[in-house]
Amino acid sequence: MDIRMRDKSIGSYVSVYKAEGQLDGEIVKAFLEAQGVPAMLSQDTAGKIYGLTVGNLGEVDVLVAPADEAKARELLRAMESGEYANEILVSDAGSNEKLDAQSQPEEAELKERKRVLFLCTGNSARSQMAEAVVNHELWDRWIAVSAGIKPTGYVHPYALAALEEAGIFHQGESKSVEQFKGQSFDLVVTVCDQAREACPLWLGPEKRIHVGFEDPAAVQGTEEEKMAAFRKTLKLIRATIPAVLKEFEGES
Repeated sequence: MDIRMRDKSIGSYVSVYKAEGQLDGEIVKAFLEAQGVPAMLSQDTAGKIYGLTVGNLGEVDVLVAPADEAKARELLRAMESGEYANEILVSDAGSNEKLDAQSQPEEAELKERKRVLFLCTGNSARSQMAEAVVNHELWDRWIAVSAGIKPTGYVHPYALAALEEAGIFHQGESKSVEQFKGQSFDLVVTVCDQAREACPLWLGPEKRIHVGFEDPAAVQGTEEEKMAAFRKTLKLIRATIPAVLKEFEGES
Protein backbone atom coordinates (compact mmCIF):
# COMPACT_ATOMS: atom_id res chain seq x y z
CA MET A 1 0.00 0.00 0.00
CA ASP A 2 1.44 3.37 -1.00
CA ILE A 3 0.20 5.58 1.82
CA ARG A 4 1.53 8.69 0.10
CA MET A 5 -1.10 8.37 -2.62
CA ARG A 6 -4.15 8.11 -0.39
CA ASP A 7 -6.58 11.04 -0.65
CA LYS A 8 -7.48 12.21 2.85
CA SER A 9 -8.55 15.75 2.03
CA ILE A 10 -11.76 17.15 3.47
CA GLY A 11 -12.82 18.00 -0.05
CA SER A 12 -13.22 14.30 -0.84
CA TYR A 13 -16.01 13.95 1.74
CA VAL A 14 -19.70 14.88 1.61
CA SER A 15 -21.65 16.91 4.15
CA VAL A 16 -24.79 15.09 5.32
CA TYR A 17 -25.70 17.20 8.35
CA LYS A 18 -25.11 20.79 9.48
CA ALA A 19 -24.87 20.82 13.27
CA GLU A 20 -25.46 23.82 15.51
CA GLY A 21 -22.14 23.69 17.32
CA GLN A 22 -19.45 21.16 18.18
CA LEU A 23 -21.49 19.18 20.71
CA ASP A 24 -24.40 18.66 18.33
CA GLY A 25 -21.93 17.58 15.66
CA GLU A 26 -20.19 15.13 17.98
CA ILE A 27 -23.52 13.53 18.90
CA VAL A 28 -24.50 13.02 15.26
CA LYS A 29 -21.00 11.78 14.40
CA ALA A 30 -21.12 9.27 17.26
CA PHE A 31 -24.58 8.12 16.16
CA LEU A 32 -23.45 7.47 12.58
CA GLU A 33 -20.29 5.67 13.65
CA ALA A 34 -22.30 3.48 16.03
CA GLN A 35 -24.25 2.36 12.95
CA GLY A 36 -21.08 1.56 11.02
CA VAL A 37 -20.74 4.82 9.06
CA PRO A 38 -17.35 6.54 9.63
CA ALA A 39 -17.79 10.30 9.97
CA MET A 40 -15.76 13.42 10.61
CA LEU A 41 -16.46 17.03 11.57
CA SER A 42 -15.49 20.22 9.77
CA GLN A 43 -16.04 23.68 11.22
CA ASP A 44 -15.56 27.09 9.65
CA THR A 45 -11.98 28.22 10.33
CA ALA A 46 -13.00 31.42 12.09
CA GLY A 47 -15.41 29.51 14.27
CA LYS A 48 -12.67 27.12 15.34
CA ILE A 49 -10.12 29.81 16.05
CA TYR A 50 -12.41 31.94 18.18
CA GLY A 51 -14.40 29.08 19.70
CA LEU A 52 -17.70 30.41 18.37
CA THR A 53 -20.73 28.21 18.90
CA VAL A 54 -23.56 30.44 17.69
CA GLY A 55 -24.55 31.78 14.28
CA ASN A 56 -23.06 30.63 11.00
CA LEU A 57 -19.53 30.58 12.44
CA GLY A 58 -20.66 28.01 15.00
CA GLU A 59 -22.00 25.59 12.41
CA VAL A 60 -20.25 22.24 12.09
CA ASP A 61 -20.59 19.97 9.06
CA VAL A 62 -20.80 16.22 9.61
CA LEU A 63 -18.96 14.62 6.70
CA VAL A 64 -18.90 11.07 5.35
CA ALA A 65 -17.26 9.33 2.42
CA PRO A 66 -19.26 9.55 -0.84
CA ALA A 67 -19.83 5.79 -0.74
CA ASP A 68 -21.57 6.15 2.65
CA GLU A 69 -23.69 9.20 1.80
CA ALA A 70 -26.92 7.35 0.97
CA LYS A 71 -26.76 5.18 4.09
CA ALA A 72 -25.90 8.17 6.30
CA ARG A 73 -28.82 10.24 5.00
CA GLU A 74 -31.18 7.29 5.47
CA LEU A 75 -30.03 6.86 9.07
CA LEU A 76 -30.40 10.57 9.79
CA ARG A 77 -33.89 10.65 8.30
CA ALA A 78 -34.83 7.68 10.47
CA MET A 79 -33.39 9.37 13.54
CA GLU A 80 -35.22 12.65 12.90
CA SER A 81 -38.52 10.84 12.27
CA GLY A 82 -38.33 9.21 15.69
CA GLU A 83 -37.56 5.66 14.61
CA TYR A 84 -34.71 5.58 17.12
CA ALA A 85 -36.88 6.37 20.10
CA ASN A 86 -37.23 2.67 20.94
CA GLU A 87 -34.76 0.92 18.69
CA ILE A 88 -31.58 1.55 16.74
CA LEU A 89 -30.76 0.22 13.29
CA VAL A 90 -27.39 -1.43 12.95
CA SER A 91 -25.70 -2.93 9.93
CA ASP A 92 -23.81 -6.21 10.05
CA ALA A 93 -22.20 -7.59 6.88
CA GLY A 94 -24.67 -5.71 4.72
CA SER A 95 -27.83 -6.85 6.52
CA ASN A 96 -30.04 -4.59 8.64
CA GLU A 97 -30.80 -5.79 12.13
CA LYS A 98 -32.48 -4.10 15.06
CA LEU A 99 -30.92 -3.57 18.45
CA ASP A 100 -32.71 -2.67 21.66
CA ALA A 101 -32.02 1.01 22.33
CA GLN A 102 -31.49 0.26 26.01
CA SER A 103 -28.04 -1.08 25.11
CA GLN A 104 -27.13 2.25 23.50
CA PRO A 105 -26.44 5.53 25.33
CA GLU A 106 -29.27 8.05 25.34
CA GLU A 107 -28.75 11.52 23.86
CA ALA A 108 -28.77 13.04 27.36
CA GLU A 109 -25.92 10.74 28.33
CA LEU A 110 -23.95 11.71 25.24
CA LYS A 111 -24.27 15.38 26.18
CA GLU A 112 -22.68 14.59 29.54
CA ARG A 113 -19.55 13.10 27.98
CA LYS A 114 -16.25 14.32 29.37
CA ARG A 115 -13.77 16.23 27.20
CA VAL A 116 -10.08 15.38 26.92
CA LEU A 117 -7.33 17.27 25.11
CA PHE A 118 -4.24 15.36 23.98
CA LEU A 119 -1.23 17.62 23.65
CA CYS A 120 2.15 17.06 22.03
CA THR A 121 4.69 19.14 20.15
CA GLY A 122 3.69 18.88 16.49
CA ASN A 123 0.21 17.31 16.74
CA SER A 124 1.07 15.04 13.84
CA ALA A 125 1.34 11.55 15.32
CA ARG A 126 1.03 10.57 19.00
CA SER A 127 -1.68 13.03 20.02
CA GLN A 128 -3.57 12.38 16.79
CA MET A 129 -3.58 8.63 17.40
CA ALA A 130 -4.66 9.11 21.02
CA GLU A 131 -7.54 11.33 19.89
CA ALA A 132 -8.62 8.77 17.31
CA VAL A 133 -8.45 5.84 19.74
CA VAL A 134 -10.61 7.56 22.36
CA ASN A 135 -13.21 8.74 19.85
CA HIS A 136 -13.33 5.20 18.47
CA GLU A 137 -13.34 3.17 21.67
CA LEU A 138 -14.83 5.51 24.29
CA TRP A 139 -17.07 7.66 22.09
CA ASP A 140 -20.07 7.20 24.39
CA ARG A 141 -18.24 8.69 27.41
CA TRP A 142 -15.52 10.98 26.04
CA ILE A 143 -15.01 13.62 23.36
CA ALA A 144 -11.33 13.75 22.42
CA VAL A 145 -9.44 16.47 20.58
CA SER A 146 -5.74 17.05 20.07
CA ALA A 147 -3.37 19.95 19.52
CA GLY A 148 0.31 20.87 19.42
CA ILE A 149 2.61 23.42 21.03
CA LYS A 150 4.24 23.94 17.62
CA PRO A 151 1.92 22.20 15.13
CA THR A 152 3.49 20.81 11.98
CA GLY A 153 0.42 21.61 9.90
CA TYR A 154 -0.08 18.01 8.76
CA VAL A 155 -0.94 14.58 10.15
CA HIS A 156 1.78 12.02 9.57
CA PRO A 157 0.69 9.59 6.83
CA TYR A 158 2.05 6.62 8.78
CA ALA A 159 -0.17 7.57 11.72
CA LEU A 160 -3.20 7.56 9.44
CA ALA A 161 -2.09 4.28 7.88
CA ALA A 162 -1.65 2.59 11.27
CA LEU A 163 -5.09 3.76 12.38
CA GLU A 164 -6.65 2.58 9.14
CA GLU A 165 -5.06 -0.86 9.54
CA ALA A 166 -6.59 -1.04 13.02
CA GLY A 167 -10.03 -0.19 11.66
CA ILE A 168 -10.07 3.28 13.22
CA PHE A 169 -11.38 6.07 11.00
CA HIS A 170 -9.68 9.41 11.61
CA GLN A 171 -9.54 12.58 9.55
CA GLY A 172 -6.97 14.52 11.51
CA GLU A 173 -5.95 18.14 11.40
CA SER A 174 -2.73 19.44 12.95
CA LYS A 175 -3.64 22.50 15.01
CA SER A 176 -2.30 24.81 17.69
CA VAL A 177 -3.32 24.51 21.32
CA GLU A 178 -4.13 28.23 21.20
CA GLN A 179 -7.14 27.31 19.09
CA PHE A 180 -8.74 25.89 22.24
CA LYS A 181 -8.06 28.86 24.49
CA GLY A 182 -11.19 29.68 26.45
CA GLN A 183 -12.58 26.17 26.17
CA SER A 184 -12.83 23.86 29.16
CA PHE A 185 -11.63 20.27 29.44
CA ASP A 186 -12.12 17.64 32.09
CA LEU A 187 -8.61 16.39 31.45
CA VAL A 188 -5.48 17.42 29.54
CA VAL A 189 -3.04 14.64 28.66
CA THR A 190 0.46 15.50 27.45
CA VAL A 191 2.01 12.68 25.45
CA CYS A 192 5.54 14.03 24.98
CA ASP A 193 8.05 15.62 27.35
CA GLN A 194 8.28 18.92 25.49
CA ALA A 195 4.52 19.41 25.64
CA ARG A 196 4.55 18.63 29.36
CA GLU A 197 7.16 21.33 29.97
CA ALA A 198 5.54 23.91 27.69
CA CYS A 199 1.89 23.20 28.50
CA PRO A 200 0.06 26.57 28.63
CA LEU A 201 -0.87 27.70 32.13
CA TRP A 202 -4.40 28.58 31.06
CA LEU A 203 -5.17 24.86 30.65
CA GLY A 204 -5.04 24.49 34.44
CA PRO A 205 -2.55 22.26 36.30
CA GLU A 206 -5.16 20.48 38.42
CA LYS A 207 -6.57 18.55 35.43
CA ARG A 208 -3.30 17.75 33.68
CA ILE A 209 -1.50 14.41 33.52
CA HIS A 210 1.45 13.12 31.51
CA VAL A 211 1.48 9.81 29.65
CA GLY A 212 4.59 9.83 27.50
CA PHE A 213 5.22 7.83 24.34
CA GLU A 214 8.35 7.70 22.19
CA ASP A 215 8.05 9.61 18.94
CA PRO A 216 7.57 7.06 16.12
CA ALA A 217 8.38 9.75 13.55
CA ALA A 218 11.95 9.85 14.90
CA VAL A 219 12.63 6.24 13.91
CA GLN A 220 15.09 5.83 11.04
CA GLY A 221 15.25 2.89 8.66
CA THR A 222 13.27 1.32 5.86
CA GLU A 223 9.66 2.22 5.12
CA GLU A 224 8.52 -0.97 6.84
CA GLU A 225 10.64 -0.24 9.92
CA LYS A 226 9.16 3.24 10.16
CA MET A 227 5.65 1.86 9.75
CA ALA A 228 6.36 -0.74 12.43
CA ALA A 229 7.23 2.06 14.86
CA PHE A 230 3.85 3.69 14.31
CA ARG A 231 2.06 0.36 14.76
CA LYS A 232 3.93 -0.16 18.04
CA THR A 233 3.05 3.32 19.31
CA LEU A 234 -0.61 2.86 18.40
CA LYS A 235 -0.65 -0.48 20.21
CA LEU A 236 0.80 1.16 23.34
CA ILE A 237 -1.71 4.02 23.14
CA ARG A 238 -4.62 1.58 22.86
CA ALA A 239 -3.32 -0.37 25.85
CA THR A 240 -2.72 2.72 27.99
CA ILE A 241 -4.96 5.70 27.25
CA PRO A 242 -8.42 4.07 27.63
CA ALA A 243 -7.32 2.63 30.98
CA VAL A 244 -6.10 6.05 32.13
CA LEU A 245 -9.40 7.69 31.22
CA LYS A 246 -11.42 4.97 32.91
CA GLU A 247 -9.35 5.45 36.07
CA PHE A 248 -9.98 9.20 35.88
CA GLU A 249 -13.72 8.52 35.60
CA GLY A 250 -13.57 6.57 38.84
CA GLU A 251 -11.77 9.38 40.64
CA SER A 252 -13.93 12.27 39.40
